[in-house]
Amino acid sequence: MFKRILVPLDGSSLAEQALKPALALARRSGGQILLLRIPAFQQAIVPDPAGQALVWPEIDGENSRIEAADYLRNIQRINPQITMRTLVIDGDEASTIIDTAQEQDVNLIVMSTHGYSGFTRWMLGSVTEKVLRQAPCPVLVVRSANPITKVVIALDGSLLSEQALDPGLEVAHQLEAEVTLLRVYHGGSLREEERVQLDWTESGLNQRLHESVRESVRAYLEQTALHTKRPGQEIDYIVLDGAPAQTILDYIDVQGTDLVVMATHGRGGLRRWVYGSITEKVMRSANCSMLIIRPPAEDLA
Repeated sequence: MFKRILVPLDGSSLAEQALKPALALARRSGGQILLLRIPAFQQAIVPDPAGQALVWPEIDGENSRIEAADYLRNIQRINPQITMRTLVIDGDEASTIIDTAQEQDVNLIVMSTHGYSGFTRWMLGSVTEKVLRQAPCPVLVVRSANPITKVVIALDGSLLSEQALDPGLEVAHQLEAEVTLLRVYHGGSLREEERVQLDWTESGLNQRLHESVRESVRAYLEQTALHTKRPGQEIDYIVLDGAPAQTILDYIDVQGTDLVVMATHGRGGLRRWVYGSITEKVMRSANCSMLIIRPPAEDLA
């Protein structure tokens, strides 16, 4: 699945955290890595005859391009076992990443976040948020240099959430990571008057209804695991009660999860779920990496 992986780098050690999982995925799949560097031109102050200073882009921009190319070639040299191409492209960071992913028929973008607490700092207006909004392929946002050994795929029973299955299972398979399908059953949150009404209608009806629905959710996960797993892959599954976003966050924290896989919902990608949805809430608070899948436009119609 991941035959062409795009890794945008800015020269920082933080951005380079994306290299480890990208290299591991390419190694297992026999795929190619595209290393992308977008030169950051410095500003120079040039005195004006009228006495006012003018700000110009760096006069010798070619130096920045040469430096960027040398940086990428060095990464290429120290990873000779992986097929790599290097790209140095001028432009706006987010737009260049998205355009390159489209033009190069990329299957996966792997990049680091520069946030300090979950995704809170970069969610508002940063390069990563813009890429997530328009990426033509899944985006793996790396938050740690630690290896990915535990993967959780969050589902809600919808076809849209199931878009996360193939990419998530493929990542887990190629990285030889444990994988768990997680579904949060929110049906236990009926209001007290609703539970009383059910039991008034028939004694114990509320509890029986709860157990019946919960069992159908468990059966759904069991069948999903059976029909989607890769050869030799073992898939765990769990049903939890509670508020979806917080329950997911609590679970991945207790389990020491390295990667959470979720699909976005809404016609406008992040535009719809950036305010208040489950995926966005998890992104803002998760302390682990995330693989975000944005379903094709036709699936959102």
